[in-house]
Amino acid sequence: MSFQQQLSQSAGLISAADAIRNWRAAVLLLASMVAAGVVFALGGVVAVHVHALVGAMFFLLGLVVAFYGANAVGIMLMDEARGGTSRPMLAAVLTSVGTGHRLILVMLMVGAAYLLGLLAMVLLLFVCKLPGLGPLLFAFVFPVCVVVSGMAVFALYAVITPLAAPAIWSGATAMQALSRLAAIARQRIVVVILSMLVLLLIVMVVGGILVGIMLTGTLVSGGLAAGILNVGSMSMNSINSLMMGGGSGGSYMAAGAFGGGIVWAIAFTLPTLVYFRGCCQVYLSSIQGVDVEGMEQQIRGAMDTAKRKAEEVKAKGEAMAAQQAHRFETPAALPVATVVAAAQPQCPVCHTACVADDVFCGGCGHKLA
Repeated sequence: MSFQQQLSQSAGLISAADAIRNWRAAVLLLASMVAAGVVFALGGVVAVHVHALVGAMFFLLGLVVAFYGANAVGIMLMDEARGGTSRPMLAAVLTSVGTGHRLILVMLMVGAAYLLGLLAMVLLLFVCKLPGLGPLLFAFVFPVCVVVSGMAVFALYAVITPLAAPAIWSGATAMQALSRLAAIARQRIVVVILSMLVLLLIVMVVGGILVGIMLTGTLVSGGLAAGILNVGSMSMNSINSLMMGGGSGGSYMAAGAFGGGIVWAIAFTLPTLVYFRGCCQVYLSSIQGVDVEGMEQQIRGAMDTAKRKAEEVKAKGEAMAAQQAHRFETPAALPVATVVAAAQPQCPVCHTACVADDVFCGGCGHKLA
């Protein structure tokens, strides 16, 4: 696929705005966020009145609810991005529960790879501290570290972070997703960066339009409700009394706050749908024509090599430990015949040490057998 074709597909990201029409995905995302918020609130109450550790467990549970709910929404939007119809909400949730751990595993492997790269840079910089040769090495090590670290950071937030989830949503395993991300980062990173910039611009425009609609509607509807329902003026004293439940408009204020909260939650949910759908489209367009199998073989080969070296190091360590244990064994543990055979010959009369080839004792002149 040529560079112009890739850019033309990126321009088609405007169709990601169609995600706001998927009401089932919107309902599922909104329900997941509301449920996670309720769990977070319960965790705060429990942490205050029971124990902080119990509250932390509620916090983790809220993260799980939000994660698997958003993952299910992404699966539904991936179905649409492929040209089909999004699956039902229950089926998406079940698929998310069965495959969501793959995304966690991918991010853990990516984090481990970045940590190893950071340790390698630290090691190279320590080598540059050698006297005399250090400045010369630093002249070459520093630009290499700058280029490699910069590309790694760009790949992290332009390729790995937005495209790791779509890879799992498309049905890939953790290893397949990792190899696909590596192939895209090596061959399509420039196009992906431009595509993500276009997608973020679309999300900002959609979000701005929705916020403008909500603000205008809130001002118009709030003004009419204040006059017709006699909610009261917007002075500070009346607002305080309404917030405390007093006044004739207290119930209307509470109902309006609840309904307005739902509307604003939907307004912030829809741009998230657009972003998820756009990430799916960027992933599908970027994976076309990429040598995924070759990259997967390279990654598997590197992992097998690292595993083999680790096993060799482990075997050498066990051998050295066995040698050390054998070295510190006491002579009493050896057989008596071995100790006697290893003893040096002596004269039977004066017990002077002698050599096996001696005929006479060097101390007393006794003739040796």
